[in-house]
Amino acid sequence: MITPEPLPLPGQATSGAGLRAWGLTMGLRARGFDAIAASCRTAFSEKYLSGECPLPSYVRMFQRDRAGELIREVDPEVVILQHWGMAHEIPDLSVPLAIDLAGPHLLERLYWGTSEFFRDAEAKLAALRRADFVVCSGEYQRHYFYAWLALAGFDLRKTDIPVIPFSVPPPTVFPSTTEREPHSFVFGGLLLAWQDPSRGFRILLEEMDRQQKGVLHIFTGAHPVLDASDSHLAPLVQELRAHPRVRFHGIVPFDELLREYTKYEVAFDLMMRNPERELAFTTRTIVYLACGLPVVYNDYSEISQLIKNHECGWCISPDDESTIREVCRRILANDYPLSAMSNKAKELAEQLSWDKTITPLAEFCAHPFFRQNKQQILLRTEALDRGVDELRRRCAELESELRTLNSKWIVRLARKLKPLRWLLAGLTWLAMLPVSFYIRRSLESTSRPR
Repeated sequence: MITPEPLPLPGQATSGAGLRAWGLTMGLRARGFDAIAASCRTAFSEKYLSGECPLPSYVRMFQRDRAGELIREVDPEVVILQHWGMAHEIPDLSVPLAIDLAGPHLLERLYWGTSEFFRDAEAKLAALRRADFVVCSGEYQRHYFYAWLALAGFDLRKTDIPVIPFSVPPPTVFPSTTEREPHSFVFGGLLLAWQDPSRGFRILLEEMDRQQKGVLHIFTGAHPVLDASDSHLAPLVQELRAHPRVRFHGIVPFDELLREYTKYEVAFDLMMRNPERELAFTTRTIVYLACGLPVVYNDYSEISQLIKNHECGWCISPDDESTIREVCRRILANDYPLSAMSNKAKELAEQLSWDKTITPLAEFCAHPFFRQNKQQILLRTEALDRGVDELRRRCAELESELRTLNSKWIVRLARKLKPLRWLLAGLTWLAMLPVSFYIRRSLESTSRPR
């Protein structure tokens, strides 16, 4: 399992993608596979690389430009990429390749503002052409990825996209619940450009101020490797830090975060709607539920229906200010059975434990295969690429010849005279009159009989 993201090792900050890679790895290990999680080295890795902290035997850390060396060293039967972004850095493989498509990454890049869409789309298609097996993290995403697989050469008549939802450890792994702080809300996870919780926060804090009770605990900050927030949330962070009812804790290691979550009553996870949020199977939300936190959530995503069915939260349109205010007021007034909702949240999360959800990937790893016609698709694409390269080469040659031609004095003179073309045309016509008269006289003289 290869990921560019930091893993949730003890004392190390992580990300949603890092948690996803870890969950898939641990799910496979729970099924008896010798699964190894490999992540790129970051500034957070030094204490493990230096030996200060012991690295689990099933974890590797590698330099991103040396992924090939890692694969040769491990000599796996299957390579799994947590998302497609690193595929161009993976050498040709002699074993099957699985790719986990855990979210609409191109949409994330679009909101981040770093996307050159057509270039990124071609990189994504190039990665998918190499895949023998793919999974994703939600039914909504499944429909989104069908078109991408078709463009990459998959035969959708014979191809399924199994769903492995974002998964959490079995309940025994989570810290035991302590007495929860009354009227406490919590928000955690990274600040990302495609997420906007600002409106919900402001409404919640206004209701806290009106009732003179409640605290919002925030565990957030920039991505531990790079800032994927595009800095658009910086004013919100500044506003929250200044509010007397906000406790800003920053980014903490994942094991510590789980312990913190068990101290509070309700998670606040209301985001403004956009295409990326509609498709996302949100990591932080499942973590809240696993920690027994009923969650104030949106009403437009796949998880919304799960929360409604299990009665472990409130699913509200982020545009419905009156309902948001009413829910916040009633939570602060102890008007909901939070203890019962907490138990239902844990029950829902238990259904998403990684030993239960991993089945599609486990079956592939037990009987790995190369996708039918994959090599033909790759060869055809290579031939098309060569054709495009040849056209580009010929175009470059023509451009060079055109530059040479344009440098000649006769062409430069013609360009300078171009604005006078109508005047020159008239002068040319006048100049031709005596010539035409002479030709006519010559023809008449030769036609007379002698």
